[in-house]
Amino acid sequence: MAPRLRTAAAPLALALYVAALFGATALLQDGLFERDGYYHARLARLLPERGFSRDFPWTQVSTWRQAYCDKEVLYHLAMAPFTLVAEPIGGARVFALLLSVGVVALLTWLLRRHAVPWPTYFAALPLATGGLFLARLGMIRSHVLSMSLLLLGLHLLLERRWRALAVLGFVYAWSYTVPFVLVLTAAPLVVGRALAKGGLDWKSVLAAGLGAVAGLTVHPYSPLTLETFLTITQILRTGFAGTQASGFELGNELYPYPPAVFFDIYPLLVLATLALLPAAALLRRRLSPDTWGLLLATAAWSALTARAPRFVEYQALLLAVSWGLVVRDAVGSGLRWPALDLRPRLRVLALVLAWVGLAGFHARALSFYVSYQRDAAPPRFFDGAARWMEANLAVGETVINLYWDDFPDLFYSAPRQRYLWGLDPIFSVRADLGLATWLERARRHQLPLDAQLAQAFSSRWLVLRAHRAQTYPELKHAPFTEVYRDALAVVYRID
Repeated sequence: MAPRLRTAAAPLALALYVAALFGATALLQDGLFERDGYYHARLARLLPERGFSRDFPWTQVSTWRQAYCDKEVLYHLAMAPFTLVAEPIGGARVFALLLSVGVVALLTWLLRRHAVPWPTYFAALPLATGGLFLARLGMIRSHVLSMSLLLLGLHLLLERRWRALAVLGFVYAWSYTVPFVLVLTAAPLVVGRALAKGGLDWKSVLAAGLGAVAGLTVHPYSPLTLETFLTITQILRTGFAGTQASGFELGNELYPYPPAVFFDIYPLLVLATLALLPAAALLRRRLSPDTWGLLLATAAWSALTARAPRFVEYQALLLAVSWGLVVRDAVGSGLRWPALDLRPRLRVLALVLAWVGLAGFHARALSFYVSYQRDAAPPRFFDGAARWMEANLAVGETVINLYWDDFPDLFYSAPRQRYLWGLDPIFSVRADLGLATWLERARRHQLPLDAQLAQAFSSRWLVLRAHRAQTYPELKHAPFTEVYRDALAVVYRID
C-alpha cells in the first residue's frame, strides 16, 4: 500500500489544488469572467420543460428564433441536474468545477498510462502556461468538456483504437460547438507518425471524421446541425477577416493578439512551444513515431492559436503531452547527463529548480488570472431591470438589446422577456443581414437612435448597461423616456 499511496499522493494533491483554486473562484466571485456561462446555466435549467425544442423566441433577430439547434446538447444535459437543485448559476459553477478537475485528472492519467516520467509535473504544466488558460479552464462553457474529450482522443490515437475513435467522434458532435476538433488533432498526428516511419494510420482519421459526421446526422436537432456548422464556419471566417473588413465585431477570443501581448499573457506557453524545436532536433534519433506525431499536432494547434486565441486550451494540453513524451523517450533510450549521474545532489537540485520554475510561472499566471477575475467579472447587470420588467411588461414582450453580448445576462435574469440578438452576431447575420447590419451600426454610433428602432423591431422598450447608455446622448431626448435606472442598467420607453 505504501508505494501506491506515494504514487497517488502527487496527482491527488494536484487535483485538490485545482479544486480549491476554482472552488474559491466560484464561492468568492459575484459575477462571471465569461458571461456566456449565464446562457448555459439558464438553458440547462429550462431543459426539463423545453426538451429538444427547435424554437428559441428569446432571440427575435436570429436563425435560432424558429430553427434553434443546441450545438452542445450533451453538455447541457449533463449540467441540468446541477441547475435543478440550487440557483442555476450556482449549480453550473459546481458542474464547471468538476469538469476543470476532470481535465487535470485525465491529463495525469494519460501521461501515466503512456509511461511518462514525473507525470504530475507535466500535468501541472498547462496551469503555468498563462493567466487566460486558467480562466478558460474555469469557464462555464463546453470547451472544458471538449478538453477532456480531446485527452481521451489522444489516448485512443496513441493506441490506434479507431473503432473507439469513431464513437468518440460521434460524442464530440453532440458535445461541442466545433465537432471536428478530434479530426483536426488526428490528421497532423497521423501524418507526423507516418513521416517518422510509424505507419500511416489512416483508419484513425477516417473513423474520427465519420464519427463526427454521423453525430451531426443522428442528432436531436438534425438537420439543423448543418446550418449550425455553416454558421460556426462563417463565424471563424468573419473573425479571420477582422472587424473592419466584416463590419461586425465578434468576441475577443476570435482575433489574434499582437505578439507582445500574447507573450505577456502566455509566456511559458510561448517559451515551451519554441523550445520543442531544438529539443526535437537534438533528440531526433531517440524520439518515437508517436512523439513525432504529437509534435506535429502541437505545431498545428499552435498555428491555430496564433490565429484565434480561443484554441489555446488545445495547444496547452498537447504541449504538456508532447514534452512528457519527449522526456520519456530521452530517459527510456538511456540518455544521461554525466554530471547528474556522478552528483546525486545535482539531481535533487535540478528537480527542485524545475518545480520552482514551474511554480514561478504558475504564480505569474495566477496573478494575471486573479486580476482578470476581479476587474472583469462584475455582478449580473440586469437583475434590477429584470424585476422592473417582470412588474411592468407582459410575458413574452420584446425588449431591444442593442448589444449582443448583453444577451446571456438578460436571458438568465429576465427569461420572461424576448430580445433581439445574442451570443454571436453571425446568427443574426444569417437570419436578416439588413437588420443585423442596422443594429451593429447603431450600436457603434454610426446611425442615430430614433423612433425607427421601435418600428423595425415592434418593441417600445430598450435596455442597456448603465455605463454604455451614457455614450448615447440621443437617449436623453424624445422619443426615449427613462423608466428605470440603477447602478448597472437602464430601461427606456420609446414613444
